[in-house]
Amino acid sequence: MNHELLTINYKYMTLSDVTLIGKKVLVGIVVTIVPFVIIFGGLWLTQKILTNHDKAQQQIVKPNKINPS
Repeated sequence: MNHELLTINYKYMTLSDVTLIGKKVLVGIVVTIVPFVIIFGGLWLTQKILTNHDKAQQQIVKPNKINPS
């Protein structure tokens, strides 16, 4: 049996290995960031909608000062 065919060279990384690792890192970053963007974007939008809604419905009423005479 020829043992040279079974030997795998792990000494150097090829360009395709580096590209594959880079793609996996980018996918990991995207998978991590997307949920945060969805959650915090939703919270920000909810706060913005509720804050503007509350301000639009509030009326400023100045109290009348009545001086008892």
